[in-house]
Amino acid sequence: MHVIELGNRVPIASGSTRDVYLHPNDDSLLIKVVPAGVIERRYVRGRAWYKTPRRYRHFMTYLREVREQIALRALSETHPPSLQKIVGFADTDLGFGLVVKAVRDRQGRLAPTLEQLLAEGRFDATARADLEACIAELMELPIVLADMHIANFVYGWSEEHGDHFVLVDGIGCKNLIPFNRLSRWVNRYSKRRRVQRLMSSVDDLAAQAAAAGAAPQKVGRQLVAGLCFGCEYLEQIEPTIQVLEGLVS
Repeated sequence: MHVIELGNRVPIASGSTRDVYLHPNDDSLLIKVVPAGVIERRYVRGRAWYKTPRRYRHFMTYLREVREQIALRALSETHPPSLQKIVGFADTDLGFGLVVKAVRDRQGRLAPTLEQLLAEGRFDATARADLEACIAELMELPIVLADMHIANFVYGWSEEHGDHFVLVDGIGCKNLIPFNRLSRWVNRYSKRRRVQRLMSSVDDLAAQAAAAGAAPQKVGRQLVAGLCFGCEYLEQIEPTIQVLEGLVS
């Protein structure tokens, strides 16, 4: 069995549950692994009682992502540009890893995050339009979104799609009762709420960048309007949905 060595490398990014490494044998790929510290903290010493019987344990995050991408490919032969593509798994010296396509910018560098663009004052009108296009596509895809944080979007480029944003983390249903998977209307309503929170965060950071001397950007909220046509009745059950979304499987 071939084991990929990552232990002597520095991760290019670190999230709350995974570290991301450049594939040592193919720079078009990345490998996501669950650090030993996270496993110890969440599934050994500090595990919650309801996580004890999990069959998938710390690989539950892999399962969530793979499930959503299978749902996509069941309905389409092509992969959407707005979502990072999973290409397989790999055995590494840091544990079982999830292999994904790397997203790069026009210069061939790893694509910057939306968070970086905002912090550096580089989120201009063009980038805003590309973010709106990405979100509009994500809204239409039959996937469940769990975390639309500004650090989970990267701004890449390809010959086929030009400049475009890609969601690289935060898909899959975390709820104990998978309302979002059971109802496309509830899922669309949940997506709309997540878009609202994302755009609110973008607005705030863009305003801070403008106040700090960066070029002012108008990041409106009109994108949210109309994304959930026909879901208004779900406002009545929003408190219930919020409670269910807090129950993490």
